[in-house]
Amino acid sequence: MRRTSLVTPLLALIVTASAAAAQGSTTTAASRPAPPAPLPADSFDLARKYTRWFYEQQVDSLVAHHSPEGRSDAGLPARLVNSHKELAERAGKEVWVTDERFITRNGQRQYWRTATFSGFNEPLLVRWVMNSKGEITGLGLGPKSSAPPIDSAP
Repeated sequence: MRRTSLVTPLLALIVTASAAAAQGSTTTAASRPAPPAPLPADSFDLARKYTRWFYEQQVDSLVAHHSPEGRSDAGLPARLVNSHKELAERAGKEVWVTDERFITRNGQRQYWRTATFSGFNEPLLVRWVMNSKGEITGLGLGPKSSAPPIDSAP
């Protein structure tokens, strides 16, 4: 199988994002936003389930677990399908997970899953942006080496 680069605009995409997620992350201590609200206790389980649903193309389940803003976006299902198709065509299937954790980026909590894929020569990062209810507010895909910056600790 030929390995191809995923450093393209498509796989650096964010499927859905709030205005806060789109803002730059450079802030001073005085202007630093308040920490995000805590996530539900089962956040890792939720994020793993969202990833499994994404890989299995259970689009209806993913849409149902988006925030109200995401659920009202008529284009969301097609973007989820296209994102999965692009990932599968360029990277293959997930082989194993090398790291998973929650980080804060642009004041929002994100689940970062670093994994090795069958058709790609470097680890890939699957990022789910989640709100305090555990609802999906965004998705990002791309090479681990191109991971976006995270917020500094307070």
